[in-house]
Amino acid sequence: MRDILDEVQRLRAEHRPFALATVVAANQPTSGTPGARAIITSDAKIEGWVGGHCAQPTVVRQSLAALEDGQPRLVVLSPDAEKDVPRKDGVVPVMMTCAGQGELQIFVEPFLPKAELVVIGSSPVARLLAQLGSLLDFEVWACDPNADMDAFPQADRLVEDLEALKSQLSPRSYVVVATFGGYDEAAIEAALASQASYVGLVASTKRMASIVAFLQEHGVAAEQLQRLKRPVGLSGRALRPAEIALSVIAALVEVRRDGVGLSLEEVPAPREEAIDPICGMTVDIATAMYKTERHGHTYYFCCAGCQAKFEAS
Repeated sequence: MRDILDEVQRLRAEHRPFALATVVAANQPTSGTPGARAIITSDAKIEGWVGGHCAQPTVVRQSLAALEDGQPRLVVLSPDAEKDVPRKDGVVPVMMTCAGQGELQIFVEPFLPKAELVVIGSSPVARLLAQLGSLLDFEVWACDPNADMDAFPQADRLVEDLEALKSQLSPRSYVVVATFGGYDEAAIEAALASQASYVGLVASTKRMASIVAFLQEHGVAAEQLQRLKRPVGLSGRALRPAEIALSVIAALVEVRRDGVGLSLEEVPAPREEAIDPICGMTVDIATAMYKTERHGHTYYFCCAGCQAKFEAS
């Protein structure tokens, strides 16, 4: 089995969504041990070990839920858990009635690709935006013919020209044009022709209207131009570059909080589940090892013990 943490680094480098499940506490008897880890990908595949057959379906189910809402959770599988108690404070109690009667506490942490802050231009505002974006955990791209690591030391990626940039943008990309008259129109046109979910221009209201009118005259469709935003924040005249950058980044943080462009590209198909008639645990039908047919109905079980009790009844 590959080292789990090496696999984590590989998946993150490939910008693939996954959840990392770690056993943080275990009361024996249980097959899970503190420090045990597993990776669960968005297609519900699991690599690693966090517990036996009773624990695994629950961990997969909670990992997929974490990937959908982006929130970590502590999953407590215990024979003392109250059934159907709603989740609160990030703790998810799950009743475990398998024969072992042990308890597992598993921390499930989702890892989703970061939002990409794509700064076009090399103005002081553009450079400050890159710095703030890095501090606020965006993946920062810089695009400008003069962009280099001296101008953008915090950038994760440098792109020299707009044509090369356009093909690399995705729904995770938040593009901010901060060229201040250098090549605003060309930059906006390229960004609007891409898959970027947010396109913003740092400009005055009057300059914004002038650029929109120019692009309309040059054939850019109205529905495309409706995507163009002017991020606003601090009010007042003659704002300093740092204040402008702060206003813009605040608007982008709000966009990111709303989850714009950050949903999973491939949402897993709903998994069919059944309730173990003996212990009441939720069983994943596709991977269930224990099942019994009776009177034309199929019953699914979390373990051989529950199946044996059912068949003896």
